[in-house]
Amino acid sequence: MGFRLNVTGGAQQVALREKSIKNVVFGSESSPDSNARATDFGVSMKVWGKMLYQLGGEGSDDTLELSKWSLVPSERADCYRNVTVEVVSAGQVVRKYEVPNAFVMEYSEEVDDETGVGTFYMHIKQKKDENDKVKIEGGYAGE
Repeated sequence: MGFRLNVTGGAQQVALREKSIKNVVFGSESSPDSNARATDFGVSMKVWGKMLYQLGGEGSDDTLELSKWSLVPSERADCYRNVTVEVVSAGQVVRKYEVPNAFVMEYSEEVDDETGVGTFYMHIKQKKDENDKVKIEGGYAGE
């Protein structure tokens, strides 16, 4: 099983493939003090992955673009971007999450100087007044 992550809507598109993404958690959170389905709920996605550096000018480093996105201030419209995550099993997409007005809540990178391996963590949320635009698809027929 693997994951594909695509981010569009900013200055630079991001496309991370199965080799990069280690773990994805999708969540829908209601207020913890609610006794019924609240109208005030949030949609979020957490992504953990490996930083695969591009050496010698061979293409772009998409994790660099993720870190730049995390620094875009809220005053700029491109702080909101379209994020799509596909869950791939045996070469087939089995689930697809589309978060069309996502912003970065938290982003971090960790690099180990002994192994030279870097990892990243990104926590995104959907703009609350646009929750109805989030899509979850699955159950695709085999081809």
